[in-house]
Amino acid sequence: MDGKADAFEVVGERFGRSYRVGRYTNSRESFERAREWLSECLAGHACPRPITTGVPLPKRLLMVEGALDDPVRLIETGGDELPYVCLSHRWGDPRNKQLKTTAQTVKSHMKKIEWMDLPATFLDAVTVCRSMDVKYLWIDSLCILQSFAEITPDELKVTRQDFAQENSTMARTYQNSHFTISADLSDHMDSGFFSRDPVNEYRKEVTTDNGDQAFGYIRESINHYQDDIPCLETRGWTLQEFLLPPRVLHFGEFDIAWRCKTRITCECGHLDRQETKQLPWHRFHMTEEAAKAPPDDSEGALERWEQVVHEYTSRQLTNASDKLPALSGLAQQRKQVRGGVYLAGLWQDSLLHDLCRYHVSNYNVATSGGVGHRPPYYRAPSWSWAAVDTDSGCSWWWPGSIWLHPIQSTKGPKQACVILEVSCEPATTDPTGEVRRGFLDIKTSLTSAEICRDPEGEVLWTIHRLDPSLRKGFFKPDCVLEDDGLKFGDQVFCAPIAGITNSRRVNCACLVLKKVDSDTYQRVGFCTINAKHKSVGSSQEDTMASDLETFAWPDSAQVRIRIV
Repeated sequence: MDGKADAFEVVGERFGRSYRVGRYTNSRESFERAREWLSECLAGHACPRPITTGVPLPKRLLMVEGALDDPVRLIETGGDELPYVCLSHRWGDPRNKQLKTTAQTVKSHMKKIEWMDLPATFLDAVTVCRSMDVKYLWIDSLCILQSFAEITPDELKVTRQDFAQENSTMARTYQNSHFTISADLSDHMDSGFFSRDPVNEYRKEVTTDNGDQAFGYIRESINHYQDDIPCLETRGWTLQEFLLPPRVLHFGEFDIAWRCKTRITCECGHLDRQETKQLPWHRFHMTEEAAKAPPDDSEGALERWEQVVHEYTSRQLTNASDKLPALSGLAQQRKQVRGGVYLAGLWQDSLLHDLCRYHVSNYNVATSGGVGHRPPYYRAPSWSWAAVDTDSGCSWWWPGSIWLHPIQSTKGPKQACVILEVSCEPATTDPTGEVRRGFLDIKTSLTSAEICRDPEGEVLWTIHRLDPSLRKGFFKPDCVLEDDGLKFGDQVFCAPIAGITNSRRVNCACLVLKKVDSDTYQRVGFCTINAKHKSVGSSQEDTMASDLETFAWPDSAQVRIRIV
């Protein structure tokens, strides 16, 4: 080994090896690195390439070609093949500077948007495009018509139609982008996303064992693992903006990072050397595999949709009415791969499983009865998770569910009801967006029950007039009891839908219902009830069937009911 190489090894061993990074994330060096990543991906990776023929393009794009501070303008694509970049950002507090396209401003925006009228986050996004020779940029607030305070009824109608149409193709908008800019640390439109503090390097001289002199540049290591959750990872809309694009350019606190379907890397090189489970965003990697799943992988698709909904329901939305639209792109992606009937956040081919959901923080709520709230207006049928406002992520009672301590079952689950009919009527032209109404018809047995508390203050479920071998199980309300017009001691109904068994007892999952009229009910929660085996020495199948008869409540014949 010659002296220079030996000296380099000494510097690396003493201070750690890394790549040099741009002093700021908008430096020439950083943009050169980003161009290299993009070229490498488009030329050599198996990642999906942008498709601009045969699929709907976004109706509008920003034309950003020009010098540094030239104005931009909105254009209508008209079906042309226009390579574009998307921006994933947080709108933030409206008291900060914001810019939106409305029915009143769309014509002026198609003429010109002055440079100084753009909020800082949009300025930074335009700078990225111009530095990487991209002419077109898609930003949701500018490329889709937005509502505003003084909107007229006619303008509101046009705005809603525009939103529904563009939202119905949201999956393809992100999937067909050249890449998506992720403003990871920007907390509002006017905060910008380029780094504010420089990365400083220092020259360091060392002496090797054989007396050679050498020098290298050292800097503090870059932390890619923030103690606080980055701004974008708390927002509902940005989940699909993270998962749908084939390529994402992340702007972090000190350097930029690249994530595509083949590679994850960063300027300093740290991410190249990490196992997937150690990487930032690692909890999303499994959901990224959804598009790769073969159509017949029903178990894998079920698990991945669990992951999506659990993460999504843990996030926040400024407008609660966006609950279903903000997930529409991911629902579209699943339909592209597997088909299936989408039902306000649930899927018909896994409906029994999807009905067995509850919110993870509902175990020990002593007074209010739940952690969520029922919205004051209709948004989804009560059996959908979208019918409740909460940032407590969904979990599922189901053997093998990754969001539940595994249920140790030797057989099951076995269906304890018959699903007769289910329907959701879209409220707009987006079939995976808002719904106008929905219902679920099932044949099951019902029993009257009441909500009570045990002496320790836990909210528990009490079943009346049943076999004494039954044990009380947890009642998991969907929301605070008052929102559903309930209080402790009120009558509700329990409907078994599925059961599992192990060597000692059977565990049954039940919907907790509130009566609306003679045969119509509303879901108010979920409960589980345990019972000892009634059959000993029988086959496993016979045991399961017999045990489920335990939940064909005395004095309660199988009846057809509708849950709305």
